[in-house]
Order: sequence, then structure tokens, then C-alpha cells
Amino acid sequence: MTKTARPDESLPTKFSTVTKYFPKYARYLIWGGVAVILANALMLYTPKLHGQVVDGIQTEQPMSHIGRLILLMLALTAGSGVFRFLMRRTVIWMCRWIEFDLRGELFTHLLRLDPTYYHNQRTGDIMAYLTNDLDAVRMMVGPGLMYAANAVVSLVIGLTLMFQMSPTMTLYAVIPLFVMPIAVNRIGSILHARQARIQQQFGELSAAAQENISGIRVVKAYGQEKSEIENFAGLSHQYIHYNMDLARIQGVFVPLMRLVAALSYLLVLFAGGMAVIRGEAALGTMIAFFGYLALLTWPVIAVGWVVSLFQRGIASLERINDVLRTVPAVQDYGSRAESYAESPTMKGKIEFRNLNFSYNSHPILRGIDLVIAPGQTVGLVGQTGSGKTTLVNLLARLYPIETGQLFIDDRDINDWPLEALRRQIGFAPQEPFLFSDTIGENVRFGSAGADDEQVEQVCTIAALKKDVDQFPDRFATIVGERGITLSGGQKQRTAIARALLTNPSILILDDATSAVDTQTEYEIAQRIRDVLQGRTSLIISHRASSVKDADLILYLQDGRIVEQGDHPTLLAQNGHYAELYRSQLLEKELEAL
Repeated sequence: MTKTARPDESLPTKFSTVTKYFPKYARYLIWGGVAVILANALMLYTPKLHGQVVDGIQTEQPMSHIGRLILLMLALTAGSGVFRFLMRRTVIWMCRWIEFDLRGELFTHLLRLDPTYYHNQRTGDIMAYLTNDLDAVRMMVGPGLMYAANAVVSLVIGLTLMFQMSPTMTLYAVIPLFVMPIAVNRIGSILHARQARIQQQFGELSAAAQENISGIRVVKAYGQEKSEIENFAGLSHQYIHYNMDLARIQGVFVPLMRLVAALSYLLVLFAGGMAVIRGEAALGTMIAFFGYLALLTWPVIAVGWVVSLFQRGIASLERINDVLRTVPAVQDYGSRAESYAESPTMKGKIEFRNLNFSYNSHPILRGIDLVIAPGQTVGLVGQTGSGKTTLVNLLARLYPIETGQLFIDDRDINDWPLEALRRQIGFAPQEPFLFSDTIGENVRFGSAGADDEQVEQVCTIAALKKDVDQFPDRFATIVGERGITLSGGQKQRTAIARALLTNPSILILDDATSAVDTQTEYEIAQRIRDVLQGRTSLIISHRASSVKDADLILYLQDGRIVEQGDHPTLLAQNGHYAELYRSQLLEKELEAL
């Protein structure tokens, strides 16, 4: 039975995913915090000076004194602007670097996950994690944290200065603020649910766009443009609907914050006006209070926006955490697996000991017992779904394997370091993946140090060089996304050249010439013979003629090896292989007529 990737509940969750980076950027946090305090302290002292200017004018103080107060106000305002710039620069830089680190961590973890994870995830959802969700987390850690700190510091400093001037008017000013915690708690929970739903729908939208763009030829071939446009429009309409639903909640939240600020103005106007009329307070004090309320209005209103940022960021962080908490089903086993540099070079002996393998509880391979000697060439044939590709995929540990069932060089495959194991296995699949790069770089993938002469040599063996020579830019030709500018046969030959360039101890060709014409396949077979000498090779093919020269031929059926032997032996048995070979030989003769 196989193991699948699973969430590990013991791993950190929620904010620890980003807070673990705070010590790394402590200097940004410290200087950002200092800048927040100084920017607000300098700015919030100006209303008090404003009040003193008004009182000074009323009491007919010397203009020199009033002028000094005005110059001091200008200086404090300029200083506050400088520190506010530093506040934004340090905190925004910090959040950008945290975004960089988190994106790298997420991408690295995604590359560690085995194919099982990707079979159950859509590419659009994964791209949403790396783009929209990361951006939401950045906004929470950067602007969200900055404005939250700014609001707290502003309120603390501002209310302290106001209390020193008039405890009574300060009490009237803060009474409406008691509504805020209740509103934030009630509306915040609603915002969180709405944001999580929006992020989920964005993943749906991204997946639909990615699938249609990747499968554009299929969409056009079946004339499904209109259907797919309508489907995308439906998903987009739902995304807009969810965002409008969120906007309605936010539309209540922000005006509510403004209402709180307006009530503070009215209460201060009433209480302060009565105090001035009774002679209990100076007019300058009341003017200063209005100045403080003007400066504190934005922090109060910003609370709603900050809550929205945090709710959206938390929803996205939970999605990212789900990925980071997924443990790869295939991984090295600590001290049991030394480094690649310490690992010996493979000789190429492969042994299956009663191997059984299931995928999603569905049995794929049953009771595989087989020993492949070093340097032996093995051909695998059988009907589609018989388990041929799964068998060779296990050699690279793309899926988890129970201990004691598969050995390479008499060493359990679970004891091989993954890097050492996979670097010594060359693999050319039936449906190769090419990157949007040059032909040369696609061949060089996995062998970055190879020179141009080596690239040309393996391309000659793979019968690809004659095609490349016809391109104006030869090996510098860009192949486009997934190699779209190349034919199916050219892509397969590029994959064969890539596998050969790694100089592997074990070479796997998984129906790697299925899209190649018979003449070119013959050329490849003739040229690759020298490469196969002394190298363990497994060749999967639906054409019996492609494996008839192999040292050992396996015929698989329903996940079992039902026939094995060389070509003459299997023909003499007159079984499945013989029937396959003769039927394909007859088809070839009929095509020649």
C-alpha cells in the first residue's frame, strides 16, 4: 500500500509562518517602530501648539512668541513627515523581503511534494497560492501591521495629551470609541468568511483560465470556445458577486467608523463649548481638541481597512499553511541516507522482491519478482494500464515504496539519497515536458555543465540534430511553452537527448519514440546501441519490434509479469508477446501493400 501526502498537525500554523522571519529583519521592525512613535509624537504635539497660538493671540502676547510657536509647528510637521517616510520605507521593505522569503519557501516545498499531491490539485489553485494569496499575506504583514501600529500609537499619544489638557473633554471624546471593539469583533468574523470564499473562488477562476490556455488546441478543435467563454463568465460573475458581497460589509464598516469620529466631534463641541462659555476652559484648549480629533479620525477609520487586510491575509495564510503543512510522501530518511557526494556510483542492478503497489487504494502492481543484472537491456510491453510506466516510475521513487520490496545494487531504494538516486537515472517519458527556453537549454536541463559539443553529440544519437540544423537559430531556437513549436516526435527526441546527456547508470525510455516515424526510430535504435552497452536500460514500447533485441523482455498484464524471456524464447512460447508481435508484423506488411 502506498502512503499519500498528508497534513502534519504538529507543524506551526497561522502567524508563525511569517513571524519566524521577524528576527531576520529585526532592524526593520525596530527602526520602523521608532519611526512610527516619533512620526506620531511630533505630529500630535502640533494641536497643542495650535491652541497656544490661539490663546496667545487672545491674550495679545508678543508676535515674536507667537512666531516661534508657528515655526516650531512647521519644524514638528516637517520632522513628522521625515519619520513617516522612514516608517513606510522600513516596514514596506520588510514585508517585501518576507514575501520574497515566503514565496521561496512555498516554491521549494512545492518542488519537494510528490506527484500524488499534484494529481489532486489544479495548477490554477497552486498559481493562486504563489500570487494572490502571497500578495494578501504581504499586505497584512506590511501595510496592515504598519497602519495598525500607527493607529495604536496615535490613539495612545493623542489621548494622553488630550487627557493632560482636559480629562472631561477627553472622556466625551472617547465614549463613542467604545463601540469600535464590538463592531470590529462582529464585522471582522463576517469579513474573514467572505475573504476565504473570495480566495477560493479566485483559485477556481485561475484554474479555468490556465486549463483553457493550456488546452487551447483542444478547445478550438472541438469548437468549444463559446461554451468555455460562458463557463469562464459564470465563474467570473461569481467572483464579482462574492467581492460585491464583501464590499457591502465594508461599506457598512467604514461609515460606521466615520460615524464614531463624527460623534466624538459633536460631544467635544458640546462639552467644550459649554466649558468655554462657563469660563472653565480656554478657547485654545477647545481648538487643540478639534485638532487632535482631526488627526485621530484617520486612525479610527483605518481600523476598518486594517481589519479587512488582516482577515484577507489570515484567509490566504491558512491556504498557504495547508500547503506548507503537507508532508511529502517521498523523502529522505535522515541518517539512513547520506549525501549525494558520499553515495557510490550505481552499477545498475535492480531487484524487485514481491513488490505490490497501489494508488488511491487501487492495486496497480501485484507480486513483481524480478532481478535485472547490471548492464542488461530490458523491454517492457503490454496493454495500456498494465503497470509498465508505474514500474519504472518506482525506480526514481516518484511514489512511496514499502521497505524491502525494491533494491538497487542490493541496497533498499529507501536508503538511497533522493538526489543521488535520481541523478543516476535518465528518464525519457512518452509525453515529455519542455520549458519555454531554447532547444539547447532544454537538452541541458539536468546537466548544466555540459558544453555545446556534448549537446550536439547526444542530439545526433537521438536523431534530433538534423532537425535542429534546419532551424535558423539552431540550438538557440526558443521552443515556446511546453515546446509548442516542436512536433511530437521532435519533443520526444529532445527528451531522449536530455536523458542521454546525464550519462545515467540506469536509462529509462518510456515509449519515448511513439510519435517518431519508423525510419527515424530505426536510426535512433541503431545509434543508441553503443550508449546502452554496459548500462542498465529499461525500454517501454507498444511496438514489439522496438524491444525484440533486448536481453530480457517482460510482458505485463493487470500489474503482473505474465511472460518473460528473450525474443526467440517468447515467440516459441506462442503467448501474449508472440500474438502481439505477429499482429503488428501483419499490420506493417498490410501498410506496405
